[in-house]
Amino acid sequence: MFKGLGKGAIALIISGFVCKFFGALFRLPLTAILGIEGIGIFQMIMSLYSLALVFVTGGVTNSLSQLISSARARGESNKIGDYFRLSVLLTTSISLLIGLAFFFFANNLCLVQGITQGALSYKLFILLIPIGAFIGVLRGVIQGYENMVPTAISQIIEQVFKLILGLLFAYLFAKKGVASGVFGGFLGITLSELLAFVYLGIVTMTRVKFPLPIQKGNFSTLAGAIFPLSLSGAVIPFTHAFDSLIIVSRLMQAGYSKELATSLFGLQTGVVGAILNFPLIISLALAMTLLPKISFLATKKNVDGQKSVIKNSFIAMWTIVLPLTFGIVAISGNLYMLIYPKTMGTLLPQAVNLTVLGGVSIILTAIMQLLNSILQAKGYFVYSFLASLFGGIAKIILVYTLASTSTVNIFAIPISNIVLALVVCIMVLIKLGGLVKIPAFYILTPLLSSVIMFMIVKLFATAHLSHLWIVILGTLIGGLTYFIFAFPVLKGLFFAFFGKNKNKEDKNEQKTNV
Repeated sequence: MFKGLGKGAIALIISGFVCKFFGALFRLPLTAILGIEGIGIFQMIMSLYSLALVFVTGGVTNSLSQLISSARARGESNKIGDYFRLSVLLTTSISLLIGLAFFFFANNLCLVQGITQGALSYKLFILLIPIGAFIGVLRGVIQGYENMVPTAISQIIEQVFKLILGLLFAYLFAKKGVASGVFGGFLGITLSELLAFVYLGIVTMTRVKFPLPIQKGNFSTLAGAIFPLSLSGAVIPFTHAFDSLIIVSRLMQAGYSKELATSLFGLQTGVVGAILNFPLIISLALAMTLLPKISFLATKKNVDGQKSVIKNSFIAMWTIVLPLTFGIVAISGNLYMLIYPKTMGTLLPQAVNLTVLGGVSIILTAIMQLLNSILQAKGYFVYSFLASLFGGIAKIILVYTLASTSTVNIFAIPISNIVLALVVCIMVLIKLGGLVKIPAFYILTPLLSSVIMFMIVKLFATAHLSHLWIVILGTLIGGLTYFIFAFPVLKGLFFAFFGKNKNKEDKNEQKTNV
């Protein structure tokens, strides 16, 4: 029961680490090319792109994954083709409308955000968003068969070519100014997305059969899943987009100059966020693999199977995300000085403090991702939207009110992220009831092990060594410390996911996979 889940998660985790590596390689020279203010502009535009992309793909990918998995469990393979064709129709219409909106209102968006230029980058969204929408459809179909490998490969294709083409065009265009350099970066991203789409299209057309007849009832089923999931998935990116729209003006009210306010936002999103989001690779991979698995088991009405998969997935997330986050926080000062020696300057104390608060939000966000995936797998689409909506409203209110306060300023963003995740987690746990049951031993052991590891690494970080050696040796010492103290949990988890598969149900499920 866990073997397939483990393989899918491992594929996505590997691709996630590879993508983060290439993403860091992309971000570092891009920051050097554009400067700290330029990377702030890039992040402001990227936040709205992320919002638009999640809106047109998040609901489609997750709903297709859930619906196709359920159709497989019921033996209704004839519905799969309908779901695919209808989702293509819906996403094409929505993505083109959103792309046109960005194209015609680009200048207005730049005025609202307080950036002098950037309209050309927004106009590029008329191509970038539809391509991303088609990628989301193809990934949803393939993931519905519990096959995560094509998604993982397509993510690597995106990152590798984003690195190559994005930096190349950013460098060439930056000679004409910062705004042109930002446009060059987005042009490279557009071409990398196109290559990933071509790969996924070939895989889907050669490995998935789509029956021809279209049944009217399938449209209402698909729409009933896509729209609430799209809205749910768009809530958090919307809050990040809201941050980018108002943060500069709110920080200016707190007494900061426009340039410093933009730099602080770039620090939070482009520097601290780029490093601190690393552990979310694990939780996102597990959430993506968990959704079709739980949906399949729920359709089969296998409650015990659902509880077991949820328990093991949560333990896996908890035992990996926790030490990664604690470790990053412990060596954050040395890490930033190693990676950004020229751009840090006087912003290092703010970066370290942002990392501490951000670490709490990352752990809670990882839990939120997993719980929300379970909720969607169970078919609670509207409730998923409501939970995200209430959390998003709380975040927006906090950012708007706290960012203009001189004592809070940019720290309003991580504080609001913590509250958002807490609201969603509490609401989801109330809805799921007793389906999520994790023994205290598996919660406390990794937590105490991470605390011990943190104290040892933090003490070691004060040694009179270079930042490079502190990061390398601190990582090794921290990893060994955590492994020793958390060994009972790690051992049990390994055998749960990768031990000998004795469940005949797994063999039957494999026959229905792509």
